[in-house]
Amino acid sequence: PASPRVRWTPRDMLDRLAGRLQIDLLVNLTLRDLRSKYKRSALGWTWSVLNPLVAVVVYSAVFSVFLRIQPTTGDPSGLRSYAVFLLVTLLPWQFHVTSLTEATRSITANGPLITKIWFPRWVLPTSAVLARFLTLLVEMAVLLVLIAVLEGHFAFAWIPVVLMLMALQLLFTVGLALMVSAANVYFRDVQHFLGVALAPWMFLTPILYPLNMVPEDREFLGIDYRTLYQLNPMVSWAKAYRNALYDLRFPSAERWLAIVMATVIVLAVGLRIFRRLEPRMAEEV
Repeated sequence: PASPRVRWTPRDMLDRLAGRLQIDLLVNLTLRDLRSKYKRSALGWTWSVLNPLVAVVVYSAVFSVFLRIQPTTGDPSGLRSYAVFLLVTLLPWQFHVTSLTEATRSITANGPLITKIWFPRWVLPTSAVLARFLTLLVEMAVLLVLIAVLEGHFAFAWIPVVLMLMALQLLFTVGLALMVSAANVYFRDVQHFLGVALAPWMFLTPILYPLNMVPEDREFLGIDYRTLYQLNPMVSWAKAYRNALYDLRFPSAERWLAIVMATVIVLAVGLRIFRRLEPRMAEEV
């Protein structure tokens, strides 16, 4: 069959040029965010590894030693390590938190730029998320090497599954970032509310403890606690990451369905809200 004919009308060429410029702008802003994070830092990218390691030491002492919370035994891996159990979900969670925190202020922090020139505003929150995503890639690579060396736990074969989960989480987080960054232009309380909401959200996600600690024999409005608990979309990501990197098995179809549905819905809603609020941003910022 003949290849589709490429149109070269002035309008089509302008559309292609605009798309290319948007991608270039997104890349430049992402690199700018990365450079600014480690500017004048002696350790640079090392901090992206040290921060989660320090967090693991603290959380392990509090939850594993003092509160005696025990991790599940990896099935079928047989691994039983609270540090690995925690890290495989803590790193994606920290990406989620830092991305949303920085994306929320990304438009208001660039007020002078927005009022002077026009460019698609969505690149600001998206670049903030992408910068943190690149950091997550480095952290996850280091994690795989560390657990292989220290625990003899080889999860390299599951990298394709982890990359799929990370890609879906990236889109999910971009959707949320578009919502909160746009809303924060009009209601500056959003950034403060987000800071308050992220802490309980973490404790309502099975990061520090296994899912089986959530009771099934108690109900609220006729629905058991665990069913209500799993309405939190981050529960599915936590379980899926743990399945791949801790248990060494493929996440269930139910988990994949929940993750894909959450991603599609949140991204679609985020884009719709952002497009609705974008026209007056330069006036409100």
